[in-house]
This record gives sequence, structure tokens and C-alpha cells, in this order.
Amino acid sequence: MSLILVIEDDRIQRQVTAQALKSAGHEVLEAPDGVEGLQSARTHRPDLIVCDVMMPGMNGYQLVTALREEEGIADIPVIMLTAMTERAHMRTAMTSGADDYIAKPFSFQELNEAASALLAKRKAQHDSFVNSMKSEITEALDEQKQVLSGQYERRFVEELNSRWERVGEGNSELKYEEATVLVVDLFGSTLQNLPSGTDTGNTVRHAYQAARDTLYLFRARHLLAYGNDLLAIFADPPGSVGVSPKMRAARAACALVKARSNLSKTAQPGVPGDAASSGIAIAMHEGPITLLLVSDPLHGDPDATLATGETLNAARSLQEFAQASHWRIACSRAMLVGMEEQTKTGRTAAVSLGPLRQALDAVELLGVS
Repeated sequence: MSLILVIEDDRIQRQVTAQALKSAGHEVLEAPDGVEGLQSARTHRPDLIVCDVMMPGMNGYQLVTALREEEGIADIPVIMLTAMTERAHMRTAMTSGADDYIAKPFSFQELNEAASALLAKRKAQHDSFVNSMKSEITEALDEQKQVLSGQYERRFVEELNSRWERVGEGNSELKYEEATVLVVDLFGSTLQNLPSGTDTGNTVRHAYQAARDTLYLFRARHLLAYGNDLLAIFADPPGSVGVSPKMRAARAACALVKARSNLSKTAQPGVPGDAASSGIAIAMHEGPITLLLVSDPLHGDPDATLATGETLNAARSLQEFAQASHWRIACSRAMLVGMEEQTKTGRTAAVSLGPLRQALDAVELLGVS
């Protein structure tokens, strides 16, 4: 059903015209002159206007001219009605912007056929425009997708392979006075839980890629392979605002457990999530840490990055304890300071760091809000 506006100063003729259109199933608005008709067109945006030519104040030609000059209603089709049958008046109507011209008197069938033709034409134009816009939008989205994909890849490489400026030709070091260290037994636990016949290489690469993506999403500053472990360092420059490195590390640890569960269930269909992720052990601790960039220009071997410091040693001890005690995530109690209301914890224990050092209070991390 279409909305049609009838503008006619003669009340009887206006009612007859409206009734003819209503009989064809259209919804009809009426206006007694051109001024009210123009305002009604602005307010209701009809699908079609049927307008008399000779009206007081604003005649039909002036109405059509005003319509065509106003954004939002300029494309509404118009049928002109008049008792004048001279070709000159027909030309004037078309020149002013009318779409069709019907001479009075007219039959219901004649009016409705003209209205149906213009409504069908407008719908076809609208559908063509929509299809064209869909195509353009799809192309624009595809182009944007390619651009964003390229930006993601570049940033990914920059984040994971960030290097600091070398001093001369010698080796360099980077010190963090305060950083959160996350250690996950990624490769050992992955290999240990693989069923026989599994493509080990692809599974390990998949596990490494998933862990790397997860840690990157939580803005790990450095990622290092450390034997069977994957080491992530979370640190921000001085004066940074936003989510703290230790909170990002805690959320990354929970996400790693979930990702590991999904990977294990893919490799071992039917295994419950708790069993699938039971082999993973993650530890977190915060404090100072130093990264060493070691080069071998003589033999041309690739550069290597080594992490050192008591913070890393403590994190490794926590991780070994987590493996032995079947904790998924172990963190130092000191690291949880300020995060108590956002974390859910479980068991606690004292972890030995060696005969000459004080034991470290360990807390089992169960979740982060």
C-alpha cells in the first residue's frame, strides 16, 4: 500500500480523486491548496502526489517547482490534473517537473493506471539505487577489511619483534624496574596430552600461534621461547594510563587456559574442558627484569633475547610448583595487591625459592572479572 497526497482546491473533485485511489488500496492524504500541500509533502513524504493545476495562492506548476528544489522531497513523482487540454499546458506541466498529466474528466481506471505506473517506476529506481549502494558498501567493506588486516599484521610483527636501539655494534640490554612476568608451560603440556597418531608439528605450531595471539591481544610487550615454556613480559612506559600490566597479564592467563582447553578438545573430541586443560601450568610474578640482546656477527647467527633476574627465577619456581600441584594458574600474593576485588582465588601455599631465600606466598588464580 502506497501513501498518495491529493492536492485539489475543489472539495468534490478532491473527494472523488481520493476515493478513486482508495478503491485501489492506497492510503490517501488530502490538501485544499498548494501551500498546505507542500507542507504536507514535507511532513509525510508521500510516495506520489496528485495535484490540480489551477489553485489559488500556489498553483500546480509552482508547487512542482518548489518540490523539485527541496532536498528530501524532490524525487516524489507528481501527476498533474487539469481541465485544460491544450498541448501548451501539457508542456508547461512537464517542464515544471511533473511526471504525468491527466485531463479532466478522467475515469478511476485511468487515474489508477497512471498512479500504478509511476509508483512501479519509483520502486524500480529505488531498488536499483539500493542494489548499487549495497555493491558499493560491500566493496568499501572489503577494501577496509584488507586495510585493517594489513595494519593488524604490521602491528603484530612490530609488537612481537620490537627491538631497542643498539649501542654501537655491541650487545644491548633493556631493564624494567617493574614488570609482570608470565610463564606458561606451553610446549611440554601440549606434547604430553597429544594422542598417538597426532600431527605433532602442526599441533605445536597451532598451540604456539593461539598463545601468541592471546598474549598479543592483552598487550604483552615481549614474548620469548624459554625451553618448553613461553615467557611473556607485561610492562608500560612511565606515566601510562589504563589497565595495569598485571591485570592484563591475569586476564591473559585466564584466556590461555580457555584457549588451551579449546585446542585440546579439538585434538581429543569428547574430552571435558577441565580434563583438556589440566596439563597447562601458568605462573605470574612482578618485579624488576632485564632483557639481553645477544648478537653473533662473526658467524651470522640470528640474534637471541635472554631474560634474567630474580623476578623470572621466582616465576619459574611458581610455575614448577603449579605443575607439581596441578594448579592451572599460580601467582605471587604480592602481585594481587590492588586486584583483590577483581580476582577470584583458591588455594594458597608457600613456595620455596631456595635455601637462602624467603619462601614466596603463592595464590591459585581461578578467574578475573
